Amino acid sequence: MELPFYKIVVNENDETGVDFNAFVDAPAHMKGFIAFNDAVRYSFNDEKRIVTGVMISTGTPIYRRDEQMGEHYVVFDAPTVDTIRKKFFKHGYNTNLNLDHDHNKVTQGATLIDSYIVSNSDPKLPSVPEAFEHMKLQDGSWIASYFVSDDKLWDDIKNGKHIGFSVEGWFDKVKINIKKEQHNKTEMKNKNKSFKERFEALMSLAFQEEEKQQFAQATTAEGVVVMYDGELAVGTQVFIEAEGEEQLPAPEGDHQLTLEDGTVKLITLDGSGVVVTVEDFKEEELAEDTVSSDEIMQALEDLVKHVNSQFDELKKSNDNFKKELKSIKEGEKFKANPKKAAAAEEENKKLTVSELLRGSK
Repeated sequence: MELPFYKIVVNENDETGVDFNAFVDAPAHMKGFIAFNDAVRYSFNDEKRIVTGVMISTGTPIYRRDEQMGEHYVVFDAPTVDTIRKKFFKHGYNTNLNLDHDHNKVTQGATLIDSYIVSNSDPKLPSVPEAFEHMKLQDGSWIASYFVSDDKLWDDIKNGKHIGFSVEGWFDKVKINIKKEQHNKTEMKNKNKSFKERFEALMSLAFQEEEKQQFAQATTAEGVVVMYDGELAVGTQVFIEAEGEEQLPAPEGDHQLTLEDGTVKLITLDGSGVVVTVEDFKEEELAEDTVSSDEIMQALEDLVKHVNSQFDELKKSNDNFKKELKSIKEGEKFKANPKKAAAAEEENKKLTVSELLRGSK
């Protein structure tokens, strides 16, 4: 099933935004909350008791499910994350911290001491920390560090009871259109164009594509177009193209892809859209007790013969019935002609007057 995508929207002058952060045991998606999968883990400084983690990863499709909208993905873009971060500090929410999104477990055992937006392309912003390079964070992601003063909380973090940050808040959503295979529509449009128009459009498209970075393309079983650079192998990051030519990491999970050369692959992606497994797609082998095609054809032939035999028997029986009915009508079955018998009977009824008088004495 193809799930819809929505962009998270936060406005400057309303209640939307992040108002709490949480240390969680298994970052999960909750109604009213945005959280991350377990790939978003902390980086530690044991000596200073500092833990660093990702608050929000821009461009990462985050699976959500609620009663109102059902299953879907949400995505934060860089400008929205920047607005969220500014409002978080403006309203003094930087001291709001709880455990496992439980507001009965608000803690003062950790203090936010660092918060910054990362970028590998803007020299004015910090680069993605080395500890998070494997996550392939996009520009505009939000990273924070906490000093943990509470001994028990620090032990819980070190022992893996809390493995990541999970921000929570209230957000608006706007539908994102994802690029899908458009061959049929293109063919219909081209039918209404002259050869010259189609040639010019093709040449223009060729020049545009040459100017772009060369990416290989593939199509999912749902018709969604995905892109990747180089070979489709473990470690390759796969993208989907949203409206406005914005590229987003493909959603986490298993996908069936048809490549440009027609081959079909099965891949598994992590939360950053990075390939963790890839294999050739193979049709499921027939089970041992599955009937072969030859056996099916033989069974069909036997069925046809049986039906034909039954039909012949029925036809023969019907013919015999017709003959018997005819013989009854003609009196042959009882060795008499019903018409002649009736005439003789009528003749016997014609007695003379004298015969009648004799018969009455």
